[in-house]
Amino acid sequence: SLAGRFFTYEDDEEWWKCGFISNPKYKKRTGIITFRVSNDLWDVFTKFAKGYREFELNKALALPTGYSLRFYMLMSGQVYPLDISLENLKDRLGIPADKYKDKNGKDRIDHFEERVLKPAKAALDESCPYTFNYVKVRENPNNKRSKVTGFRFYPVYQPQFRDEELEGKELQAKVTARYQIDSHVYEYLRYSCGFTSEEINRNKETFITAQEKITDLIGELALLNGKSREKNNPKGWIINALKGKIKDK
Repeated sequence: SLAGRFFTYEDDEEWWKCGFISNPKYKKRTGIITFRVSNDLWDVFTKFAKGYREFELNKALALPTGYSLRFYMLMSGQVYPLDISLENLKDRLGIPADKYKDKNGKDRIDHFEERVLKPAKAALDESCPYTFNYVKVRENPNNKRSKVTGFRFYPVYQPQFRDEELEGKELQAKVTARYQIDSHVYEYLRYSCGFTSEEINRNKETFITAQEKITDLIGELALLNGKSREKNNPKGWIINALKGKIKDK
């Protein structure tokens, strides 16, 4: 279960480990389960601060092992093949350097494949929009019996598992707000409320939703614009006020 699984993170400055979720609660006869997610873990999932590509959180949390999750984070959004040494791959997966070796210290690539690579790939193949194929990288590429030093991973995109809502948001994000918001609303935001084109684009999801849910959006903006003059951050106040009105609809 998720409550018994942990995520480990490390960079040049810190190391930490935390559970995927905490404080799970189930309300009987309602089908409702609530739980908490650590802020540290949420930051990794949502900001992709250390090179993680965009991925779908619901898919990630459903993966059966920590190895499959890390491969999902590694492959999400990738376009080009990745060459990763065995040593570096173990480090990325949180596997001790001496694991999957025989008594003489020789790497057991067959064990590593059977217990790490193949199960992780199978999990991603089954339900995720991003998975991978791989080949062994050898010390001497021309000798099939040469020592395996790493792996080359080829990203595979599986659109049948893609979240359609997320796909739509990504397409929307690529189009500037100027072509998605009614021209009269756009002009009012620019020249009456004082928003720059960059600020409108940054908050376009809010404006587009408001346009869909508020019948007289310009009239509403006029009221909010008047009230915002007394605020320390007028434009920020307008955005938050719009979000509140959208939520009430």
